[in-house]
Amino acid sequence: MVQSLVRAMEILEHLRQSDKSCSLAELTRKTGLPSSTVHRILQTFCSTNYVVRDPKTHLYRLGTALIPLGMAATRRLKLRDSALPVLKNLMRMTEEDVFLIIISGYQGIVLEKVEGPNPLKVVERFGGEVDLHCGGIRRSLFAYQPDSFIESYIRHHLPHMAEHPEEKETLLRNLSRIREEGVAVSRGEYIPHAVGIGAPVFDMNDKAIASIGLIAPQSRTPPEQVKRFKELVKQHAEQLSALLGYVRNNRGISEECK
Repeated sequence: MVQSLVRAMEILEHLRQSDKSCSLAELTRKTGLPSSTVHRILQTFCSTNYVVRDPKTHLYRLGTALIPLGMAATRRLKLRDSALPVLKNLMRMTEEDVFLIIISGYQGIVLEKVEGPNPLKVVERFGGEVDLHCGGIRRSLFAYQPDSFIESYIRHHLPHMAEHPEEKETLLRNLSRIREEGVAVSRGEYIPHAVGIGAPVFDMNDKAIASIGLIAPQSRTPPEQVKRFKELVKQHAEQLSALLGYVRNNRGISEECK
């Protein structure tokens, strides 16, 4: 545990609980921290607008920069709640483990998982951060990010591609193909002997905020099964997008799956 962060969170929590602005003396008393420590923390928060200091009264209150954080947390809860029945239905129709993936920096992390009945499974852990270009589920989310994000990702996260431009071109062609088909498939690239199939999930602002999909052993996914799974994954991603307020546009999003 990082003690300095704990102290900073205590100050934010006291400001949240208070129904009025607080003075430095009040926050020092409530936290039991030295006044100099509280002052340094408040200065840091003020520099990021997480806390605002009234220049006349010298009192502190929570700043507006916290509002987007709260809204993001609320959206994530809504996403998870909305996704769970969709994931369960996809699992019932495929009998495979299905996942909800979101972006964290340049990685995709598992936000939700529903396990299928098959005893032979492919391991994908909650919270595990894996690069966005790896595997079908994450790559389907990566493909729909803004061009500026994709370029930044390649420049900072895959610097070796500067010396191997053919690899960059291959990746960009792959992402373009995903956008054309609306679904991504990987075969043993990220997890050996596994097939990953994913499709993007959009919010009401037409932003790709997540992806859903499945991972299955190659032994259970012959070509005809992959074709069926691709359609099911795409349909369920479209259904979740609709639940989040996404309106059909020129991507040709189909009717919500029944």
